[in-house]
Amino acid sequence: MRYLTDSHTMKSVDACSIQEFGIPSVVLMERAALGVSAFLRKIIAENTRQESSIKVVCVCGSGNNGADGIAVSRQLNENGIYADIVLVGTSAGTDEYRLQKSIAEKLGIHCDEYDSNTDFGEYDYIVDAIFGIGLSRKIEGRYAQIIQAVNNARDKGTSKVVAVDIASGISADNGQIQGVAVRADYTVTFGYNKTGIMFYPGASYSGSVEVINAGFVTDDILHSKVEGFGSIFTYDDKDAGRLLVRKPDSNKGTYGRTLIIAGSKNMGGAAILSASAAYRSGTGLVKVLTHEVNKTALLCRMPECLISTYLDNMPLAAELKADFEWAKSIAVGPGLSMNGVAAELTRCVLEREDKVRILDADALNIIAAEHIDYKGSSEGKIIITPHIMEMSRLTGKTAADIKEHMIESAKEYAIQHSCICILKDARTVVTDGQKVYINCTGNDGMSTGGCGDVLTGLIAGMTAMGLDAFEAACLSVYVHGKAGDYAAAGKGRAGMTAADISEAIAYVLKR
Repeated sequence: MRYLTDSHTMKSVDACSIQEFGIPSVVLMERAALGVSAFLRKIIAENTRQESSIKVVCVCGSGNNGADGIAVSRQLNENGIYADIVLVGTSAGTDEYRLQKSIAEKLGIHCDEYDSNTDFGEYDYIVDAIFGIGLSRKIEGRYAQIIQAVNNARDKGTSKVVAVDIASGISADNGQIQGVAVRADYTVTFGYNKTGIMFYPGASYSGSVEVINAGFVTDDILHSKVEGFGSIFTYDDKDAGRLLVRKPDSNKGTYGRTLIIAGSKNMGGAAILSASAAYRSGTGLVKVLTHEVNKTALLCRMPECLISTYLDNMPLAAELKADFEWAKSIAVGPGLSMNGVAAELTRCVLEREDKVRILDADALNIIAAEHIDYKGSSEGKIIITPHIMEMSRLTGKTAADIKEHMIESAKEYAIQHSCICILKDARTVVTDGQKVYINCTGNDGMSTGGCGDVLTGLIAGMTAMGLDAFEAACLSVYVHGKAGDYAAAGKGRAGMTAADISEAIAYVLKR
């Protein structure tokens, strides 16, 4: 598990280290700058035969981010790499900035004020130390011109850009561009990756991201001292492996039973994709409730499945009772349509409060259209899987507002409905209203029909196996994205299908 921080939490981490534990700010700054300069020396060594011929410029604002940049220049010069300083700040600067500037001047490091004649294109590497994570306003005027000059040098292909902590102009909280932003080839960020670097468009401006230890106090101390620290995180393969454990002495009943209610008339593909993914997850038994016309297709494609069917206008409440008793988890919505039968199915699932329930696609559209109020409980957790437009229908917020405030939108809805919200986008957010998981697996090839059906089946299988509902939601999103990456590697992003993703789940879990 890798912790992520937004600007507020990172400032609290910084303050805790300095004020409560007495680590001087300049010590943290020196550690941070050493990390950046060491990274630069590494990439210079990997890409250049003669380091002495390399020219670097550190473009420095007048805040602590600029002070970091000045320290980087000093350290590079100490190691035989020519590094100029260009000052772009319009104020006297912070105490740390004035200190670092004074040291650089006394050492005779070349230091100029920016003007319209400054040509960043003459440098091999540009260090962006203009603004740090504290930026909260739109960049205009002179600063916008400077950032454009940095980007122009990069676009010509003569210069590589290394951002200090975060590329200037990106919101450290949500990845939005504050008017204009530096396009970095590399970002060296301190302590913890930032949510603004994870979310798009910030992610596409950040290049390759390196997280370095800048000397802050340890995680266990921060958990107890900094409110909210550790509540935002992402997974890696070790986390997935920790949760995926099977028993040598087991049978199909050991790994749970899931009921998937999917596929209205002539929409059997959604049921097939969901059921396939559920079985690929490792669950023991999958039962599909689908429209009668889908039965033959389901039997041909998924002979492992148990099948129940319904007809239009058929009373369902009594028929569902045995299926609900049998299942450990219930998923409803993929390809279900929005007719009367679908609405009845959705209401019946919501009323069953002793099971984990996954609400997807048309089940969510029915809830939005009919203004159905619901809440999960400790005995019957509810997991919802809306994409941006479905979330807009559920909340009444615009898609643009939700996309700009992914974490806040998902948390607010999760708290209101006592549910686990999986808000799907290029960076999917999973939250129970307190903890927030941000997924970094997957690719644009997953923008294809049926991909959400696969995720629903995967979640249904994971929860049926007895995993904690929140952990199952996070793990399913992670594995789903990894399967998408595996499918893209074999089929290409343009040519891959949802069925390829479902099949790839087995290979991902094997690894």
